[in-house]
Amino acid sequence: MNIRRTFFLLRAGALLLLIALLPCPAKGQGKSQVHIGVVLPLKEKTQRGAKMVEFYQGVLLAVDSMRHEGLSAEVTALHSGNSAAEMDQLLAANSLAGCDVIFGPLDAPQLPALADYCDIHGIRLVVPFSTDNTQLQGHPTYYMASAPRIVLQREAAWYVQTQFTDANIIAVSTLDPNDEGRQFIEQVKDAMVPAGTYVRQLPSAADDMAFEAAINPERRNLLLLDGTSLKALNTTLPRLQNYRREHPEVQLSLFGYPAWQTYTQQLLNDFYALDTYVYTPFYRNPLSPRTREFDSRFVRWFQRPMQATFPRYGELGFDLGYYFLRGLSIYGDNLEERHERVPSNPYQNAFWFERQGEGDGFVNTFVELIHYTTYQSIDILTRNR
Repeated sequence: MNIRRTFFLLRAGALLLLIALLPCPAKGQGKSQVHIGVVLPLKEKTQRGAKMVEFYQGVLLAVDSMRHEGLSAEVTALHSGNSAAEMDQLLAANSLAGCDVIFGPLDAPQLPALADYCDIHGIRLVVPFSTDNTQLQGHPTYYMASAPRIVLQREAAWYVQTQFTDANIIAVSTLDPNDEGRQFIEQVKDAMVPAGTYVRQLPSAADDMAFEAAINPERRNLLLLDGTSLKALNTTLPRLQNYRREHPEVQLSLFGYPAWQTYTQQLLNDFYALDTYVYTPFYRNPLSPRTREFDSRFVRWFQRPMQATFPRYGELGFDLGYYFLRGLSIYGDNLEERHERVPSNPYQNAFWFERQGEGDGFVNTFVELIHYTTYQSIDILTRNR
């Protein structure tokens, strides 16, 4: 499988210490020693607890990588529990006061107390997992690494607006619609208003005549499904495939959702045949030698492979940990003014943080497109800002 990358040129209860050792970076700006806090349900004996441990292990690998670049790092890992009361009790011990950055929490009820604590002590708070972006208000050094769905969909709609301006866009009703699909279609409709592009509607019960009427044989046809599930795809793709076979001259493309990455094993040939684009905040190339090296390194360190999840939590922990360690080592307390210049080469998760308002925190708005081409190759399309 050929994978290419293209850029658009448009606008744990116990304390764990890791000591590693880097020469002072840029003159008087960067930090030669960084103290990280990880506050997650690390002792929870559940599937999500196992994911949190894997995320933490990824952070440790990032620390090790920065050690080879000369950075001295100390990591404090604390089991957070899942309630607001447990967070209050944890913070009362004040063992996180010296941190430069804290990763956590997982549970929303714990967030207000931890955000306030970080403000009081001048600590950057990085929330790795999606939450309500209104929590950013009034917290200028709060970073949301996984954007809320509405932010991701706004960025995905930008791709439709800029890359499919001349397309005939069709919103296809499925037998398994959901809010995510419907909301995205509304975002696309709003995005296409300035161009005067009308989004056609194709009901799930449409007959052949209605289907033919929706397709424009003279233009590229971009299909948006109102459902993100495997059922929505399985009940819609056969008809699209039949139409493509009967009308090979018609340009047909499918545009879909991050969850579709989990269906690749079953539907890869369909994705290729239908010239499919999938928007996503993360992408892991399993065929990359660099990815395989990371997988082997993870096994050497922790005596087991990462769980086969989307995303891989170990790689998320590494990418996020490395971004902030590298940023602090170069820019130190000027990171908020220079965050867009932090050099990184992520395995899975890239970061483009944007401040949401004066005095508010940052949200990662990075979204890329996975393009399953009719030539049976994969292109990664990225907005270069």
